[in-house]
Amino acid sequence: MRGETERIFRELSILMLLSMVTGSLVILMFFQALIPLLSFFAGALLAYINFSTLRKEGQELLFKVYKNVMACMERPYQRERTLFLIKVYLRLLALGIIFYFLIAKLSFHPVFLLLGFSLVYLQIFVVMFRFWLKKRESF
Repeated sequence: MRGETERIFRELSILMLLSMVTGSLVILMFFQALIPLLSFFAGALLAYINFSTLRKEGQELLFKVYKNVMACMERPYQRERTLFLIKVYLRLLALGIIFYFLIAKLSFHPVFLLLGFSLVYLQIFVVMFRFWLKKRESF
């Protein structure tokens, strides 16, 4: 199971990077301007970094929860879950500040910034949906 999970995450990372490059090239070809290109690329890069760090912290959380459950502790994951949620909300706050700075101070285009950001998460949905279909067919 762990090898399959790592394969999915590796496939997802490659797909995200390819979609960043492909999307940037498409935007450059259609709009031929630097601001939409930089906006799209910055949004996609922020989403990729956010996903990568969240994935790593999520795996650490699951490992700690498993370790605590095996030790039969009372309320085994309360502290880890709370710390994880605090980190997630702080990351969202930081992303909001970065988006504000990029839009207000550097004049990035908000539509392309959000398009790049949402494209990465759309890739996650597509890969997980394909994985679900494969698992469903195998049963």
